[in-house]
Amino acid sequence: MIECYKNRLWYQDFAMKTNGIAVGCKMTVIKLDDDRLFIHSPVELDNALKSTIEQLGEIVAVVTPNQSYHHYLSEWWLAYPDAYFFAAPGLQQKRGDLTFDDVLRQYTPALWQGQLLQTLIKGSDNFEEIAFCDPLSKTLILGDLLAWMVDKKHPLSIGYGLLNGCYIHPAMPFYLRLSFTDRVRLRQSIQEILTWPFDRIIFAKGKVIETNGKQLFSTAFHWLFHA
Repeated sequence: MIECYKNRLWYQDFAMKTNGIAVGCKMTVIKLDDDRLFIHSPVELDNALKSTIEQLGEIVAVVTPNQSYHHYLSEWWLAYPDAYFFAAPGLQQKRGDLTFDDVLRQYTPALWQGQLLQTLIKGSDNFEEIAFCDPLSKTLILGDLLAWMVDKKHPLSIGYGLLNGCYIHPAMPFYLRLSFTDRVRLRQSIQEILTWPFDRIIFAKGKVIETNGKQLFSTAFHWLFHA
């Protein structure tokens, strides 16, 4: 795993394909104030990753930001039965084989209240995502809301990024943008995020934004405020 902020925040790249195209994804790990771990978008749990994580601390929460990142939940659910599992909206119905402790919403659960910020991205009839921010490390943590495929080398991956407008610059992929028919509600969600203290952005697909994240995030949604 790559450490972004000393003894606080890490991420793990993982190879993943969408419709046969290598797009990748990322898991983020945050050490909360009580030294327990918050896991965002869990990836495949092999022995090496399990060992690395357990050296960092005890897992208290496993969260899925949207319905796309559930494929390896069973492994985590079996390995960490004492952890709290939080489903993205709609995931409980999709994964009826798992027992979730709660569903992520607009409000912040007590486990990380006062430590992490979160909000529900609104405005789409078929896509909901929870965005998180860790003020201590000044990191915004997303699922699919933004992507930046500039680090991809395979022609299909490059084509995916170009067709979805998220290769040259960080952007909301076109396929996702089309699902947001209520721009007023989406604008409210983005405005809330822009009040948060962040400089770095970690998202599932593509290169991590290490600096100037708030400006790049604002630029990525210029179309929303100037349509």
